[in-house]
Amino acid sequence: MSRSETIASRIIKNLSVLSTDRKDSKLFGYALLSPPILIFIIISLFPILFAIYLSFHSGLGVLTLNHVGLENYTSLMSDGAFWSSFWIGIIFALYTVTIQMVFGVGIALVLNENFKFANLVRTIVLVPYLIPTVAVVVIWNWILDQNVGLMNYVLESTVGQTVSFFGETMAMHSLSWAASWKFTIFVVLLVLARLQSIDQQLYEAAKINGASPYRRFIDVTWPNIKSIILLVLLLRLIWMFNRFDIIWLFTEGGPFDSTTTLAVLAYERAFISLQYGTGAAITTIMFVFVLLGSIIYFVKFKPEEEVMA
Repeated sequence: MSRSETIASRIIKNLSVLSTDRKDSKLFGYALLSPPILIFIIISLFPILFAIYLSFHSGLGVLTLNHVGLENYTSLMSDGAFWSSFWIGIIFALYTVTIQMVFGVGIALVLNENFKFANLVRTIVLVPYLIPTVAVVVIWNWILDQNVGLMNYVLESTVGQTVSFFGETMAMHSLSWAASWKFTIFVVLLVLARLQSIDQQLYEAAKINGASPYRRFIDVTWPNIKSIILLVLLLRLIWMFNRFDIIWLFTEGGPFDSTTTLAVLAYERAFISLQYGTGAAITTIMFVFVLLGSIIYFVKFKPEEEVMA
């Protein structure tokens, strides 16, 4: 065997060993990924699929389920409470997200500036987001209570009258501002992180060219934060439309169902009225709405292209 043939055979042998090693590494990688994938299926995918399955049935338990087809869905389409809760959920999501985006972006722009005790102020701003939802409800109940609340104490001392912040006309406003107080910080965190990644030389060049603060925001800041604002807007709309905990703890959907969203209605139907199929049908419809909204967002705005740009 010639020397060239010997070298060629060694190369082929090494390549075969390398190919085997790559196959083994792939199998090892799959083995590492299988536990988290299994956990995801158990805690996320299975409940979704089971809820969809349950929405086509009626009964008081898994062992007493009766297949009813689309009956739960057709009954909801003619249910006034369902449509009322749907529009209340839309109003709640738009109301709270508007507050969160306006104040969140504004606070982020302020915190992005260099000033004395900036780090301390940034830490303090994070506090509401770290407070548990139950504690937030207790705090705002104490502030807005008509009899012993701090806000009504101030109003009675200044204008001589109190306001029923938990009444039918004010409940949605009180709930929305309390929820926004807690969740605005999420907007602040993401927008501030994006602001701090902007090259400061762009601002220096704009100043040299005589750009005013407004023009610097329009020409430098906005193009760089537009994509993250669109993403945050989508996330906040989805999360606030599906929000249950703070609504239930704050008002339980009252008074007179004035703050009953689809999430609250689903809970009431499933766990209070024991109509599990109807409750599952409501959550499935919510899932479809959110899925369609996400698809439209990613198809129309193409945020991945803006991020890569």
